[in-house]
Amino acid sequence: MMLNVLVNDTPIEMEACANLHQLLQKLNTSSDGIAIAVNNEIISKSSWEQHRVKPNDSILIIKATQGG
Repeated sequence: MMLNVLVNDTPIEMEACANLHQLLQKLNTSSDGIAIAVNNEIISKSSWEQHRVKPNDSILIIKATQGG
C-alpha cells in the first residue's frame, strides 16, 4: 500500500511502512548535515529508523549550511 506525504512542500509517494531513513534513500539524500522535522516536530537522527511516515505527513528536510 502506498501513501502520500509532503517533503519540503513537494508531494512524494511512499510505501506505507517506510521510515525516515528510507525516505532519504528514495530522495537520494545523504543523512550528513541535515535535520528532519515531521509536522513541525524535529525528529532526532537516532529515531529516523523507527519513525514511520504517515499519510499526509508534512516533512521538512533542513540542510546545514556554512557561512561567514
